[in-house]
Amino acid sequence: MNMTNSELTILSLIAEAPRYGDEVQRLIDERGLREWVTVGFASVYYILNKLEKQNMVTSELRSDGRLPKRKYYHITEAGRGILQTAVSDLLRQPRAFGSGFELGLANLNVLRPRQVYQVLSQHHAELKTRLEAIETSWQKHQESEHPAEHIRALYTHSLAVMQAELAWFETFLSDWQQRYPGVDQPDPSQPTPAHRAPTQHSRPATPPPHKMIQKLKRPPKGE
Repeated sequence: MNMTNSELTILSLIAEAPRYGDEVQRLIDERGLREWVTVGFASVYYILNKLEKQNMVTSELRSDGRLPKRKYYHITEAGRGILQTAVSDLLRQPRAFGSGFELGLANLNVLRPRQVYQVLSQHHAELKTRLEAIETSWQKHQESEHPAEHIRALYTHSLAVMQAELAWFETFLSDWQQRYPGVDQPDPSQPTPAHRAPTQHSRPATPPPHKMIQKLKRPPKGE
C-alpha cells in the first residue's frame, strides 16, 4: 500500500503512543516536521479518519475526568506492519536521480547563461533561508530536551545534505560567472521602464488600500 508523506508522518506519531488529533498537530509543530511535510490542521483529522477506515488505526473515547472525552487513536498490528514496510523502503534506496532539479540541470542548454545564473541564484538564496530555519529549529530541540534518535537523524542528515548542496551552488555559480562574465548584471536587452518626475500639477498615484496593507505586513528584507 502506497502512503503519502503526511499519512506516514501521522501514523508514525500514533505508533509511538495513542494520541488524539490536537496532540498529533502539536507534535508536528514541536518537532518542526512542517519543514519536510505539508499537512494542514484540517488534514490531520481527514487523514486519521482515512487511516481508521483502512484499519491501520482504531479509536476510542477517553477522558481523564477533568476534560471532555477525546478520541484517541491506536495503531493496529496491520498498520504497524505497513508503516515498517514503508519506512524500510524509504531508507533502503538512495534518492532517485533524473527527475526534478537533476532533470533541470541536464537541460541547462535550453536557457541563456544569464537565465541559468538567475534561477540558480534564486534556488541558492531559498536553500540558504531554509537551511537557517532548520538550524534554528534543531538548536531549539537541543536546548529544550535531549532529542530522540529519530529526530536527531532527521535533522543531522538534512543539515548535512543542505550544507553540501549549498557549497555546490556557491562553487558552480562562481565558476559560471568566470565562464560568462556579466551574467550577474541586469540584462541590457531588457528595456528599462521610463520614470517621469512628478510636476506641480501631478502627484504619484496612491496604491490601492489592499496593496498598502500588504506592504505594511511584509517583513523588511533580511529578516
